Amino acid sequence: MSDPAVDAIIFILFVISIGFGAIGVIGLLLFPDIRSQMYTAFRATMISICTMILAVIVFAFSVFWSSGGDQYLIFVLHTLVLLIIVAAANSLVYKMILGRIKTRSVCEVPIVQNEDKEKVP
Repeated sequence: MSDPAVDAIIFILFVISIGFGAIGVIGLLLFPDIRSQMYTAFRATMISICTMILAVIVFAFSVFWSSGGDQYLIFVLHTLVLLIIVAAANSLVYKMILGRIKTRSVCEVPIVQNEDKEKVP
């Protein structure tokens, strides 16, 4: 049986994780342009994943301190490696999508040709 305080912390972290995951999905559906969608999705899902991994680490350390066993320390190590892989992959995909988006400047002035065929800004 685990400590009720640790269970409460884990529960709160999972609720925060689910909340930020929902914010990421809502941001994808709600925002009109791809940049704001990707920004919201990237940030919200990274916070969601980090809080979920923090909940897993809190669980592993609480079980390790109560019953011992090296498998829980290895579990924490594997969880941290997973966090690094997910963060790197998420960042890579984010940069690839933003690199393929055509950027348009709002301040561009269209070039208009007058009757004399001269380019006038």
